Amino acid sequence: MNARFSGLGGTRGLPTVFLVARREVRMRLRSRVFVGGTVVMAGLVVIGIVAASFLAGRTNPVRVGFSGGSQALEPTFTASAAALGASVTVSEIADVNAGKAQITAGTLDVLVIGTSTAPTAVAKDSVPSNVQSALSLAAEAARLSSAGLSPAEVRSAMSLVPIQLLAPTTPKDTQNLLASLALGILLWIALGQYGNLVAQGVVEEKATRIMEILLATIPPSRLLAGKIIGIGLVGLLQLGIVGAAALISVHVTNVAAIPALGVASILGDIVWFLLGFLLYATAYAAVASLVSRHEEVQSAVGPISILQIAGYLLMYVSLPNPDGPLATICSMLPPFAPILMPVRMAATDVPPWEIGLAAALTIASIGGLTWLAGRMYSNAAMRIGARVRFMDAFHG
Repeated sequence: MNARFSGLGGTRGLPTVFLVARREVRMRLRSRVFVGGTVVMAGLVVIGIVAASFLAGRTNPVRVGFSGGSQALEPTFTASAAALGASVTVSEIADVNAGKAQITAGTLDVLVIGTSTAPTAVAKDSVPSNVQSALSLAAEAARLSSAGLSPAEVRSAMSLVPIQLLAPTTPKDTQNLLASLALGILLWIALGQYGNLVAQGVVEEKATRIMEILLATIPPSRLLAGKIIGIGLVGLLQLGIVGAAALISVHVTNVAAIPALGVASILGDIVWFLLGFLLYATAYAAVASLVSRHEEVQSAVGPISILQIAGYLLMYVSLPNPDGPLATICSMLPPFAPILMPVRMAATDVPPWEIGLAAALTIASIGGLTWLAGRMYSNAAMRIGARVRFMDAFHG
């Protein structure tokens, strides 16, 4: 008993599974891959948020110059642009050629020449659609005024059609959409990354014959469970560091409003990550035990990667209508539930029975995969050389 524990760190009284998990945590935390990867991921997140804040602060209005008779359009154009949500600055250009030179130099975006009733817009490559619409409205108002209509009649003729929205989009809806999209992408990357770590760890121990030493004192099922738990804890720690860097950066730059997340929402996301990791990591470990070389890992885990990619693509299909039948059904299927269900929960109000059913099906799938992975791991872990067939690993 002491020999078994001393091989894994020399701590008495701890279950073998936790000793293996502690060994995995120590190995991963001391590796340059974990330290460097965490620094790079956190750095990229911070740089992206700071860059977004910088670009958002440099949104310049469209610079519009009026020359000659078109200068009479300035007041109407400014009012129409404001009504259409266009950010513009207007100026008077004395000479047309000088205005065209400013457009070529990039100091002016649009030059309006001609008369108020027949203006022409000159630009370098294109005119923004909202600026073009505001200019058309201003010219139409000038034509109506020249036809003899009073200012009140012109305003009445040019009034925009009122729009009544039964379910208008609110800033909270936009925040929920962005949060659900970011959450889905993060879960997809994390599940693939840490699942591949499990597969690479299995093959590494198999190729270096370390597995033979470990299996001499530890049952295969406990070795597999400890490896999955240890790498899962490391992944959770890395995600926590990156998430903390993102929250601090958003708070400092004020690039976006942070939605008020309750404790239940945060715990729910963590639970779904853990369920997804247990589901996919167990499958990754099972298929990785069939091969003995690192070059064969990607081909072995290919079918599992396809399921993850399918879940990622379904996320984009489901986001426009998170309550639709496709999103509802797929979010309860175990291969896609760890990604789609938390995305739906962030985007809309999901009925509790759907969440419970998805969690129950996922847990049942984890139990079945654990039994299957333990059987395959036990029968294929000691087979070095050629790739082991699935049925041979299953039947032993």
